[in-house]
Amino acid sequence: MKMRRHSITIMTIFLFAHCALFAQVRKQTNYDRTPDQLAVTFLETVDDYSLQVTSSTLQRTRLSGAELEYASRHFYPWEVVGTAQYSEGHPLGQRLLLAEAGAGYCRSFKQWTPFGRIVGGVSRTSSGDLMYLYTAPKWGLASTMSAGLDVKLSPRWGIRGVQVQNEYLPYGSRGSVYWSIGAGITYRIRP
Repeated sequence: MKMRRHSITIMTIFLFAHCALFAQVRKQTNYDRTPDQLAVTFLETVDDYSLQVTSSTLQRTRLSGAELEYASRHFYPWEVVGTAQYSEGHPLGQRLLLAEAGAGYCRSFKQWTPFGRIVGGVSRTSSGDLMYLYTAPKWGLASTMSAGLDVKLSPRWGIRGVQVQNEYLPYGSRGSVYWSIGAGITYRIRP
């Protein structure tokens, strides 16, 4: 009888302990996280410098190029971004190379994903016949703010409808500001 009472008491304690522990467990939450993304964007860039080509005409420096970007979205809606950009243009055959990394914010609404980013890194500029600003290619620290909109076409592929960038580069006495606008394609990498 005594043994039976001890067994019932022990089983009751285990049952209450199990119920108490089960009550503490939270239900599993599934987040609809946007997967990491690789994007190629084709950019048209306008420099803030102008070149006087005749006695009365100024010609603004314009560059065309592409940007390769990887956005890691493990902290969705925050993202860690790495970019590499190459552009060249006229006059003077100017070339611009950028490698930057930083942070961004994105939010998915059905097939639309607007984003904003702030990145910083290194830049290099040069020109044909070494005529642009310096007598040799110039390296410096750069920063870029960008915003845009991605549109999902399939589970993996999409288009970058628009991307607008404001790039600050340390060239010239006060620095240079470049404005870029572009569009491209995106590829989502499944987690």
